[in-house]
Amino acid sequence: MEERNFIGGSDIAAVMGLSRYKTPLRLWAEKVGLVEPEDLTNKEYVQLGSELEDFIAKKFAKSTGMKIRRAPRRYVHKKYPFMTCQVDRLIEGTDMLLECKNVSAWKEKEWGGEEIPIEYILQVSWQLMITGRSKGYIAVLIGGNKFRYKEIQADQEMFDKMTESAIKFWDMVQNKIPPAATGEDNEILLTLYPQSNEQIQAIEEMNNCIALLQQVKANIKELEAQRDELEAKLKEVIKDSLGIRTSEYIVKWIPQTVSLLNYDALKADGLYEKYLIKKETRVLRVFKNKGGEI
Repeated sequence: MEERNFIGGSDIAAVMGLSRYKTPLRLWAEKVGLVEPEDLTNKEYVQLGSELEDFIAKKFAKSTGMKIRRAPRRYVHKKYPFMTCQVDRLIEGTDMLLECKNVSAWKEKEWGGEEIPIEYILQVSWQLMITGRSKGYIAVLIGGNKFRYKEIQADQEMFDKMTESAIKFWDMVQNKIPPAATGEDNEILLTLYPQSNEQIQAIEEMNNCIALLQQVKANIKELEAQRDELEAKLKEVIKDSLGIRTSEYIVKWIPQTVSLLNYDALKADGLYEKYLIKKETRVLRVFKNKGGEI
């Protein structure tokens, strides 16, 4: 079943605008077929995650005394066939399921105490909704040497919100109506709209947005100037010492090696043009409308 034909457990966080890795607009563009999802099949961490799934599942069974078995490949919602999920394991003799995760050591803080990353809470909750089960466990191997498992109870209120979001999102996919862009969508917007024609649209209601953008740019320039001035003041005091210490802060001006390309040498050797890659893009520019007409 092609992934663009349904909303799965790994999609629901993005559908609800709660994913740290994918925006609703990016997911919409993938489902509509305007962009290709990133191919993860050859990524080593994905391959290792797949290979370690059985180990994690067995470790969970040994730690809890529960018996587990493999789940059917895919479940489909009885009322909404575009809502589907895959489940790693089912817990025998219960209406519970198990999701297995392998994460890097850098993610350990995300699993401290009772914490579970929001994407995984939503994924397991989605699985519970689709399969009609009451409880899910998520077992995680962290950095290859730490094992934890946590419980997620079925929540009808959350189910209702997820269903509402999924129906709305799928309607936008079917009717090719894109979700609103966020600040993280500049790259995907360029992918969706790589070219422009000569027409300038007359949209008076964007005046406030443009004015705010100009103000933000001015504020950024002012803040950058303040930053440079404050840094210069600190460097002037530090001089040739390592840094300074106050009752609240330690400031260090640390030597650092920076690698730079010698463009003049590359041009002289005839290598600059040989390896120069030119790419068409679009740049946002704002001009004052002196005529005052739209």
